[in-house]
Amino acid sequence: MSRIPTLALSPDLEVATLGRAFAARRRLHIPGVLASDSAEAVVAAMEAFDDWKASIAAGGEFFELPLKGRAAVEAGKQSWIDQARVDGANPGMQYIFDTRRLGLEAEMNAPDDAVGAVLEFLNTPAFLGLVRAVTGDDRIDFADAQATRYRPGHVLTGHDDWAAGKNRLYAYVLNLTREWRVDWGGALIFPDANGHIEEGFAPAFNALNLFAVPMRHAVTQVASFAPRDRLSITGWLRSYQAVGPQT
Repeated sequence: MSRIPTLALSPDLEVATLGRAFAARRRLHIPGVLASDSAEAVVAAMEAFDDWKASIAAGGEFFELPLKGRAAVEAGKQSWIDQARVDGANPGMQYIFDTRRLGLEAEMNAPDDAVGAVLEFLNTPAFLGLVRAVTGDDRIDFADAQATRYRPGHVLTGHDDWAAGKNRLYAYVLNLTREWRVDWGGALIFPDANGHIEEGFAPAFNALNLFAVPMRHAVTQVASFAPRDRLSITGWLRSYQAVGPQT
């Protein structure tokens, strides 16, 4: 079995510059966040992983189903996935994507690979120190995480990530998709008060998207013609202490 690499941040990050940029909008796209060998190790493990779960909350349905490759383990339940549709008239959050839980929610038989090492890395002094410095917020105590795979047709509709009692301070998306084109969808978008897209981040490889909670956002549907999957590690930077919505 190959050795799991020690994950590391890029040595080229200019933290003071990133902090000033984040302060302007309370969100930021940080390219090249990981050392190149770290990013390559994680994406290779994500591409090799074969035991995702379909995670669906759409059209009044909510379920998770184990997958083998791209199909339901229980063949009789594949129709549940195939028939899942977002209700466009419903303003509430809906989603269809594949997930791999990390940390306490990880599957007992999950491989000991670079993806499994990500959560530990996100809770190292190096990474927590980076996000505290960029946000200017020392209340950040820990990160949670899941790996996600968005295939053609997958989507996450508009929401703001606020959840009482979760103590979420910031959301993050560590993008690990190689050579993505913006017309393939899968963009993280932020609407303005008039419903226009105020800003959007394509899922660029080895880039960290970071934004304050609550903040309205969505992931646009991955196009039917996208030739590859949108891969990322997502989660929240949280506090052990009770926090209210940030303004």
